Amino acid sequence: MEYRRTAVIKLDVSQDADASLRETVEQFKYCANTASKWCWHGDDGYHVTSKAKAERALYDQLRDETDLTANLVQKGVRRAVEAVKSGVARLKRGERTS
Repeated sequence: MEYRRTAVIKLDVSQDADASLRETVEQFKYCANTASKWCWHGDDGYHVTSKAKAERALYDQLRDETDLTANLVQKGVRRAVEAVKSGVARLKRGERTS
């Protein structure tokens, strides 16, 4: 059996790096929120739950609009798709979603 452990560590950054880290977080949230809005309404009126479709549609735009690396843009889009999938599942069960 394989075990995984998570170690919680304090991120200690210099004052100069603090602003950069916060800007990166804001840009990542922007990517995720933009992708979430697009996926929820879709380009054809349906909820988009395909990571590949969302990345094809949004990747270039989000790379141009932010200073994030490729992997952070992709991760933001993928996080949004997972959130939309969860919302769609809740709707199918007759539950409310926000």
